[in-house]
Amino acid sequence: MRYLVTLTLDSATLVGDRREPSAYFLPSRDFIPGGVLRAALARAIREDCPYETGSVLSNWVEFTDGPLCAGCSWRGLCSCFGDLRFSHLYKEGAKVAPLTSYRCKFDERHPVFDTLFKTGMPRCPECGSPAERAAGYLDSQNGLVGVNRRLLTRLEVDPFRQVAQEKQLYALRVLSAGQTFRGSLAVPGPAVGVPSEFTLRLGAKTSVGLGRVQVRIEEAVVSNTGALQERIRRFQEKARGLPGLPEDKEAGESFYLSLTLLADTLPARKLRAAGERVPTETLQRELLQSLLPDGTPLAGRIGAVIRVVADFEVYGGYCTAERLYGRRNASLYVSAGSVFLCRIKGFLEGELLQSLKLLEEQGLGQRTEDGYGAVSICDEFHLSTGGVTGEGK
Repeated sequence: MRYLVTLTLDSATLVGDRREPSAYFLPSRDFIPGGVLRAALARAIREDCPYETGSVLSNWVEFTDGPLCAGCSWRGLCSCFGDLRFSHLYKEGAKVAPLTSYRCKFDERHPVFDTLFKTGMPRCPECGSPAERAAGYLDSQNGLVGVNRRLLTRLEVDPFRQVAQEKQLYALRVLSAGQTFRGSLAVPGPAVGVPSEFTLRLGAKTSVGLGRVQVRIEEAVVSNTGALQERIRRFQEKARGLPGLPEDKEAGESFYLSLTLLADTLPARKLRAAGERVPTETLQRELLQSLLPDGTPLAGRIGAVIRVVADFEVYGGYCTAERLYGRRNASLYVSAGSVFLCRIKGFLEGELLQSLKLLEEQGLGQRTEDGYGAVSICDEFHLSTGGVTGEGK
């Protein structure tokens, strides 16, 4: 069962990111990771649970199934807590901008455009000026969307001198109150007893007034494979009519797909260490194969990886399901917005179409249950903005 999750910030919220080297400035992320929402939900369930025993797993729930659980409002989420699948939550109406999206460097009024099929230096199709990457988020009209943040200053007072304690004056760059974020929640099976509205304390420093949010959960409308099939069909028209792609001598026996990452993605398999120079084409294929789940029909149908526009991030963090320490080792993630363009052998039959639909629902790589690895097949952005083919006017 899939639900839409709408989260409204009643107070400023800090969703921790990396500290600055000085350690006196802590910025918040500009989205709500699925794992952060899971941890906040776990704390709320435990606070209301009559069977709570003070376990060290303060950010996790272990279902008791006692007599009092039958009438609990949290039963639908608590009984399958480990199997819940949270997406990241982004500002309402916004989605991650692909790394192939560019904008005019000199006039912000000019529209954002796609360069997936472009070779050479990108230029604005409106005025011919140099272009730069359009980082951040896009709305439904491919306009840039900003996330509002503000600075808060915090300090520790010296109990004897009644002034700021040495080295304890620091700033927080938090998400401003009043903003709305949206994501999704997948509950295995027909969920019973899922609350529709409730309040959570989310993120860091909730004990000093940050992180109070209102959450609304409503049943989502699930699209069928027809919408995906139509996007793929339109993508073929766009791809085969544009220069920059290698000549396809067997055009009738293959088709093109793009995979656009909507969240950071942890590869399912480690890339092999190379003792000598490896061709770029080989590295691109290995990177894409490392993201695909085992057994998916797509893995054996990739004829060529034509283009990869990707970046990387290193994240650590904590595993809230483990007792005591639970710290994760730092791992290399493929950044949100990365795009893979590949040619698929054969035709788009029912089994492959179903597997592609499943990839969009479940994601790529590891930790997909916490929102990582979200992917869009033949994303609408590559269709609506065309793909610039010239060097501009």
